[in-house]
Amino acid sequence: MITLQKLIFLFPLYNDWESLNKLLQNINIQLEEINSICEVVVVDDNSTISPSIDIKKLNNIIELKVLRLKENLGSQKAISLGLKYIKDQKDSAIITIMDSDGEDDFSKIPEMINSAKENDDKIVVSCRTKRQEGNVFSLLYSIHKLFIFLFSGRWINFGNYSSFNSMNLKKILSNNYSQLALSSSIAKNCKIKKLYADRQKRICGESNLSFFGLFQHSFRVLSVFQKEVSIISLLYFIIFFIFNKFTSLLFLSLVLTIFTILINLLILFTKKTHLNDNLNNNFVHKVETFK
Repeated sequence: MITLQKLIFLFPLYNDWESLNKLLQNINIQLEEINSICEVVVVDDNSTISPSIDIKKLNNIIELKVLRLKENLGSQKAISLGLKYIKDQKDSAIITIMDSDGEDDFSKIPEMINSAKENDDKIVVSCRTKRQEGNVFSLLYSIHKLFIFLFSGRWINFGNYSSFNSMNLKKILSNNYSQLALSSSIAKNCKIKKLYADRQKRICGESNLSFFGLFQHSFRVLSVFQKEVSIISLLYFIIFFIFNKFTSLLFLSLVLTIFTILINLLILFTKKTHLNDNLNNNFVHKVETFK
């Protein structure tokens, strides 16, 4: 039996206030379907546009808090800070994380929340079955997933969109890996329940994710699996050695070996530069409440 439970939505945001307002209207409608109300936490990643929020007509959203960060930290650190903030409130709740641009399918919210209630020891994630970007970016994203798999042994086809019981916060936040990539932190630390949905078009404006941004994200994801990457790389070295011994393709083996070494060095660099053990609420400039 599914019982009524507090719902909290968490959004990382950088200047996407217009998209967020329209998304909140759609979330309000979805909440009516499951006869629920919610609170919203927005982590403002040092936006250059002042917040413009009006939830007075959204009867199913009882409160919205904006955590204004002192500096731009990136979406993954913003999410991590938001989760730490919610954890400190010590509320028992179902937490749903979504991007603020509307690309996550809001029509799946009832299914995500109900599944999280039924699977309180798991993180319910939304796996992307189709993306709306052009063919070139979609191809690069497929290469990104394959690259992650070849060096970590994990097929990660989901992003931030997830729902879970707050009892899982300790697992998600362990080792501070959520700062690097929420998806890989979930894959490494938690049990997962997979649902599936198409990636939607952004509500307003154009996507901020560039090819270089996708490249950086790949190494942030892999840095969570540093141990696994090292073991798999060692296996690749052995394969390259055997391959070289029984073939005359010395140059190819040498190139693949150097490539694998460079990947491991980039992972070490990424982990050193992006992981902050002192990331806490001191990075929050102020908290604004809208009702």
